[in-house]
Amino acid sequence: MKKILILIAVFFTTISINAQSIAGVWNIGEDNTKVEITETNGVFNGKILSSDNAKAKIGNPILKDVKFSKGEWKGKMYAAKKGKWYDAVIKEKGNQMDVSIKVGFMSKTLKWKKE
Repeated sequence: MKKILILIAVFFTTISINAQSIAGVWNIGEDNTKVEITETNGVFNGKILSSDNAKAKIGNPILKDVKFSKGEWKGKMYAAKKGKWYDAVIKEKGNQMDVSIKVGFMSKTLKWKKE
């Protein structure tokens, strides 16, 4: 019984550690744009921190309602060109993060790097 309890504790600790790994500042690769991701009560949100693009609206949200569930991150990402929020799946890989957005049959994956 002790072994089972220890395994359960290790499992949930591992999930908790993974769930905190996307917080921080990320360079999204376009116009040297940086996004700051913060966590509040297990929900992650991201806003534009800085950009070389004069049209970028500093402080505007770009990620919202991101949660870790069933081994992956899911939330919404804002597409400024379309003016809409889209479902996003995020896969964190150390200092890199793949942000995949699906719109109908089309999908796009963006590679973000941790600052």
